[in-house]
Amino acid sequence: MTYFTKKEVPRVTESKYLRFMLRLGSVLLAVISAWLLFTYALPWLLPFIFAMITARLLEPLVLYLKRKFRFRRGFAAAICTILAVGCVITVVALIAGATIAKLIELAKELPSYFSNLPNLVDGIQTKLQSLIMSSSPEMRGLVEGTLGGIMRQANELPGLISSRMINFLSSCASCMPKVIMFVVTYAVGTFFISASYEAVTRFILRQFPEHLQGKIRGMKSDVFGTLGKWARAELILMAVTFAELLGAFMLLRIKSPLPAALLVAIIDALPVFGTGLILLPWAVLLFVSGNFTRGALIAVIWGIITLVRSFLEPKILGDNVGLHPAATLLAIYAGYCVAGVKGMIFFPFIVIILKQFNDKGYLKLWK
Repeated sequence: MTYFTKKEVPRVTESKYLRFMLRLGSVLLAVISAWLLFTYALPWLLPFIFAMITARLLEPLVLYLKRKFRFRRGFAAAICTILAVGCVITVVALIAGATIAKLIELAKELPSYFSNLPNLVDGIQTKLQSLIMSSSPEMRGLVEGTLGGIMRQANELPGLISSRMINFLSSCASCMPKVIMFVVTYAVGTFFISASYEAVTRFILRQFPEHLQGKIRGMKSDVFGTLGKWARAELILMAVTFAELLGAFMLLRIKSPLPAALLVAIIDALPVFGTGLILLPWAVLLFVSGNFTRGALIAVIWGIITLVRSFLEPKILGDNVGLHPAATLLAIYAGYCVAGVKGMIFFPFIVIILKQFNDKGYLKLWK
């Protein structure tokens, strides 16, 4: 039988406490680093991060062109970069063009939506007036003042929406130089990284100690594997939303249901807003124009899609990347609290990567 002396017990306790504090410090350091990255470094590094990811995805095709057609690496990288960047720009331009076209079409049809607004306001005012007359004099003055403010805002609503839409389109136009600079930087960066991909990766590896370089290579493959699983989960969610929207739009006989459903499904990938960015203002306009049934149906569609996505998102992400739905939901909420919309997008991915690293033994954050 083994006996512990009195001096050995505190040492064991201190060792466990020290390990716990080190793990806690590692988690806090990771959270602080993520916050600094999203707040300051990400806007500067984003085109180069996209360029590095694109070059990694293009690497098998570049090697195939070198081996099959005896192309030089620079020429093969140029061909692949033109194809990839061209596809990305085409898809983004089609989405942006369709969005702006719909907004312009909505701006032209906006007066027809609000043509019934005066009658609607008069009807509400007449009904409320009878209620006001039956109330006490003190309450009557308070209600009349509140009602007058609401009616003034209702009458100013068409002009307010029109000015907001014009401001939005103007801000889109003012952002074009930044967008062009981003695209050019991304395209040129993709070509340069792809043309010397092996040299770039070796340079990055040399910045780490030799005993860590093997682990870094394994971590790189795990990161890209996790990125693929995460993208697949997001595509599944977008496909589900697209199917729901397409069926609903076809039942409601919406004009051009296929592109409309595709556009709203892509917008649904944006956290916080999602389909509500399109469907809720649409429902409000239908209510204002007097089409209560159609407006209620659009609102119900938004509610159903939101509930389905809220239920499926943690489950699908958990099934594809091995993360528990509760942990995924926690990452989404914590990301929103720390970094807003950007945090909701990237925090689940960071938690997924940390889990992969912990499972592989690169980090020891939890048991």
